[in-house]
Amino acid sequence: MFRVSLLPQAAPFVIAGALLAAPAMAQMSSAPNEAPDSPAAAERRARPALERENSDRQTADAPREADEQQQTDERQELEKQQGADAPQGVDEQQRVDERQATDARESLARALRDWSNEEPSVDRSVQRAEIAAYYKNRDYAPIWRDADGFTKSAKSALDTLRDAGRDGLRVKAPAQESSWSAAAELALSEAVADYAAQASGARVNPATISPDIEERPSVVKSPQALDAVAEAGDEAGARLAAFNPPHPAYAALREKLAELRAARGHPRREAAASHESDAKPITNFASLPEAKAKRVEAEIIANMERWRWEPREMGATRLEVNIPQFETTFTRDNHIVFRARVVVGKKTSPTPVFSDVMPYIIINPTWTVPESIIEKELEPKTGGKLSKLRKRGYKVTFRNGRAIVQQEPGEKNALGRLKFVFPNDLLIYMHDTPQKKLFARAKRAYSHGCVRVQNPFKLAEEVIGRPDYDEKRLKALIGKKEHRINLAKPIPVHIEYFTAVVNDAGALKLYDDIYGYSAKVRSALAL
Repeated sequence: MFRVSLLPQAAPFVIAGALLAAPAMAQMSSAPNEAPDSPAAAERRARPALERENSDRQTADAPREADEQQQTDERQELEKQQGADAPQGVDEQQRVDERQATDARESLARALRDWSNEEPSVDRSVQRAEIAAYYKNRDYAPIWRDADGFTKSAKSALDTLRDAGRDGLRVKAPAQESSWSAAAELALSEAVADYAAQASGARVNPATISPDIEERPSVVKSPQALDAVAEAGDEAGARLAAFNPPHPAYAALREKLAELRAARGHPRREAAASHESDAKPITNFASLPEAKAKRVEAEIIANMERWRWEPREMGATRLEVNIPQFETTFTRDNHIVFRARVVVGKKTSPTPVFSDVMPYIIINPTWTVPESIIEKELEPKTGGKLSKLRKRGYKVTFRNGRAIVQQEPGEKNALGRLKFVFPNDLLIYMHDTPQKKLFARAKRAYSHGCVRVQNPFKLAEEVIGRPDYDEKRLKALIGKKEHRINLAKPIPVHIEYFTAVVNDAGALKLYDDIYGYSAKVRSALAL
């Protein structure tokens, strides 16, 4: 009875003790030889705490990692979309192109470092310095390069460079390269700049030919030439050739140069024409003996060169005087409406070569004698007593010790009855003359520099261009009083010097080099 009564009371305590002892029992059974305080035991005791700590950290970092993952997914999706929109390999090709462009710039920069100093010629060295500065301003980007090697502009310009002799120029055309290089780029740029400079008048400075030549060509600078040609594409060659003079008279000489060269290359030539006079127009180049053909070719090129000195825009309506031809022409709307003989300056007092504008004419002009004529002619003739000139109809006054000699209007006035005025520091103008007989002579170089014109009243009618001032009305104004008639618009005047001219019949006519200018130009060009 006693045992039965105790068992129900002790059972809860026995079960609790068994439950508490179970973990220890299990540990002992699984590792019977492990010491309670060994490192493995310590690690085992610490692991649950670490796992709880990591679990807590992961829980805290979860939102941030989720955001990063979302951004990564969005970026990958965008890249995938862009890849779907772009052609295959575009990004890679773009990187290749950019790398090649960078390499080209670096190559060009290296090539330019000493390039301008390699040329011993001063003029060419200056030109190279201009080109080097041009590329520097472009951050050394090439102008003739594209994906295929050289641009269309480069190929078109090269064709014109090879044909530079057609315009009497001497330009070293670079060889055509199959692939682009910095050296080929610079060679082409230099040739283009050289062509443009030569075509616009760089080869001969007019001032070195004579101080009486006032014309000064506007030589094209290298940057201007490169800008005009590099982006012109298939028109680059034509754009380059356009730096030559635009005048029809120049184009006519260029055609004659081509004809002559073709004839010189012909194996047969008629010797009977070997003594043909230069006074006659040349209509058959094949008939010229070789020596004369060579001389004529040089004369044509020398005249083409002098056209480069003339203003590019001469005026659709203009007055021209060609000194060696002893002739003046008046052109209205690019059509010659008047032509007349003129008397020009002697060799000792040559008529200057220059351009100006004529704003008015004077009927019954007073002649104020230039100081040079007073000193060289009037003073010696009067023994230094200029007052003697009064008996001959001159007006003589003195101002600040300087003699002023004037001839009043009249039949004996050296200017005749009409004066065409284009004010200039040279004191040169066109006028009538009482010495009409000089116009009958073939060679008419007799003046002190001014130009005497035949049929001045007819010329005045054309120049004024108004019905109320025809030739008859103008002659009615002859008398002792000056009449100034202003033109509605100033007219360009060009005093020129051309010894080779293509006439209206299309034949080449050569004229005497009365001042020797053409010979000097030929020498300067080594012709």
